[in-house]
Amino acid sequence: MRNTTFFIIAVVLALQTGCGDRGPVRPADLPKLHPVNITITQGGAPLEGATVNLLSKTPATYSSASAVTDASGVAVLRTYGFTGVPEGQYTVTVAKTAVEGATEQMDGNTKILVGGKIYQYVDAKYHDAETSTLSIDIKAGTTNETLDIGAPVKEFIADNSRD
Repeated sequence: MRNTTFFIIAVVLALQTGCGDRGPVRPADLPKLHPVNITITQGGAPLEGATVNLLSKTPATYSSASAVTDASGVAVLRTYGFTGVPEGQYTVTVAKTAVEGATEQMDGNTKILVGGKIYQYVDAKYHDAETSTLSIDIKAGTTNETLDIGAPVKEFIADNSRD
């Protein structure tokens, strides 16, 4: 009897907790997503740590996708947390900022950068969908595209001082 009770409790607990974290629930109206890998180069060299956004040229419920480039300059695009992008035409924006000369400090349980200067490493025209000249056409299947954003830049944005 004791073994049977233990078995029933174990089964109930297993059913309540499920099989672990399954990630986000896919919305029923999310269209079919197609794998999209965009390589961002700057002056012909891969650009690591750049934020890449795709913004649909036609209104849609799921009209954007984003990713950050890896050491090879590759961004694997995701739409609302799911790998891939719906078919369509998109404007591409690219941005990369970094803080130089800062020190790390703890603010409660959060590590923050104090001091230093904030720089932008991508030409400002690529930051906004209104001014970006980059575009991509996503079709069924896998899309692999390389986009070059011109010569490297280093534009001062602000001091990272903490008041």
